[in-house]
Amino acid sequence: MATTQQLTATLTLSSGATETVTSTATWVSSTPAVATVSTGGLVTAVAVGTTTVTATAQGKSGTCTVTVTDPAQGMAVSPGTAALTVS
Repeated sequence: MATTQQLTATLTLSSGATETVTSTATWVSSTPAVATVSTGGLVTAVAVGTTTVTATAQGKSGTCTVTVTDPAQGMAVSPGTAALTVS
């Protein structure tokens, strides 16, 4: 599982055209203790939890919900052995 994720901010103009504003948008994480976001939209996991990342450009905002999970360390299968009979 990745510890970072690059986000992209895209404005939809009144003409219907789109404009990528990732590098010029203002990025904010509502809970930086869970995940931080760089000025270029790169989100970095810090601790388990959920936060909202907001990008703002030209007076418009968009959000992304970021969930940071605790990675699995191993797996067990039970029972360890099984005896079956063909009928």
